[in-house]
Amino acid sequence: GGFFMKNGEYLCTLDYQRIHGTRCNICGDFVEGEVVTALGKTYHPACFVCTIC
Repeated sequence: GGFFMKNGEYLCTLDYQRIHGTRCNICGDFVEGEVVTALGKTYHPACFVCTIC
C-alpha cells in the first residue's frame, strides 16, 4: 500500500481507510472498488439485494 495525505498528515492505507473510509450500510465493512449507492447510502454489490427475495 501507499500513503495518503489528509490535513497535512501522512496516513498509511489502513489508517486512512479506518478514519476516512466508507462502510457498507449492510455489513459494516469498508467498501472499496465497485460500489452501489442508493438513497444516499453505500453498499457492496453483494450486500445490496431485494428485501422481498
